[in-house]
Amino acid sequence: MGSTQTSRRWIRLGILAVIATLTVGVSACGSAEDESGGAGATVTVQHARGETQITGAPKRIVALGNQWLDTVLALDITPVGYLDNVAIIGDGRAPWQPDRLGGSKSISSTGNIVEQVIALEPDLVLVDNFIADEKRYGDLSKVVPTVAGLGAEITSPWQDLVTTLGKIVHEQDKATQVVNGLNAKIDGLAAANPGLRGKTYASTWLGSASQLMVLADPRDGSGKVFTQLGLTIPANILALPANQGRASLSTERLEELQSDLLLAGYSGNFDEKYRALPGYANLPAVQKDAVVFLTVQEITVVNQPTVLTIPYILDKISPALVNAAK
Repeated sequence: MGSTQTSRRWIRLGILAVIATLTVGVSACGSAEDESGGAGATVTVQHARGETQITGAPKRIVALGNQWLDTVLALDITPVGYLDNVAIIGDGRAPWQPDRLGGSKSISSTGNIVEQVIALEPDLVLVDNFIADEKRYGDLSKVVPTVAGLGAEITSPWQDLVTTLGKIVHEQDKATQVVNGLNAKIDGLAAANPGLRGKTYASTWLGSASQLMVLADPRDGSGKVFTQLGLTIPANILALPANQGRASLSTERLEELQSDLLLAGYSGNFDEKYRALPGYANLPAVQKDAVVFLTVQEITVVNQPTVLTIPYILDKISPALVNAAK
């Protein structure tokens, strides 16, 4: 019973961390400085829990949380251990991740995370902020160099994570290529759909039969990619009272979603409930065939974008973007 309750708690934490409790703002305070140059150099990383020095290129990396895990995988590094909060929410390995984790140890969220990590004898631990509470970070950092998220926000900008890890493992050129490659994809999609500039989008999640959560802060980390595409949040949504970037909207007020593009996240089988809501058929995005239904796992990574999830989501919503641009 205890194990089941703990697992459910982690699922709730994962969802809340990326949907309901994102902190306003996404500017990172983290940085990485190479103090002497070369593969044996000491790199100093500023992050949410302070400062960490890493000497030499780490070979046994543990990644706790999907932001750091996706960053590790994007640089062609196979971690010795990992905890994937998005996989916990979904039905297994995320479809955007390369199949390279078969030989890695999956850290159980229902056990003692610190003990499991230390048993792997890592030389670096990367841990997302919502996992890196003060005690857990303290226990880990006493044993092994540990780097938390790069700022106070739950979501660290994907570019900063890639750049920082590139410096840590002395693969700056590869990191630059990865960042430039994804930015080129985003910019290319915007160039192919110039009509998106000035159009609007609404990012929503139907978590219960009577309540929608709606992104209402353009500075939120989940909105940066859409801003890069030329999209904005409708003025009436921006005017809604919001808590940490999200506004609560009764389903009776669905008609207020007057956006050109609608991201319709849903829990369980609520996709059909979403479609059946009064006024749904009359929404501008529905009329334009510019609605994308997203599972909890998918809306989670919209709200917590990484270098691997962004291409996946862009591919999924691309047909709707074309229609929204008209």
